[in-house]
Amino acid sequence: MFHDQARALTDPALRRIYLDYDRAHDLDPHDPRVDDLAQRIVRATRERYGPGDLPGQNTGSEIPALIQGAVNASSPAWQRLDALIRDELLRT
Repeated sequence: MFHDQARALTDPALRRIYLDYDRAHDLDPHDPRVDDLAQRIVRATRERYGPGDLPGQNTGSEIPALIQGAVNASSPAWQRLDALIRDELLRT
């Protein structure tokens, strides 16, 4: 997963998403920018990986969920963003 993320940072559009995600930390969870960012992340994820399993999702390890939970705990906006993304990706 670390190699995948390192490659993502070489793409200007994906790098912008990472920066916008970071800036969303202090937003109100119901700020429309959170919804917009969630949709952008979903689109980028689908474009990058297509349908099916995402990297790191079915490893049998609880570590990815623990890391995401720790990250989300610092920001209500990030918690909502994560929920929106997961809900949308699970629909398809």
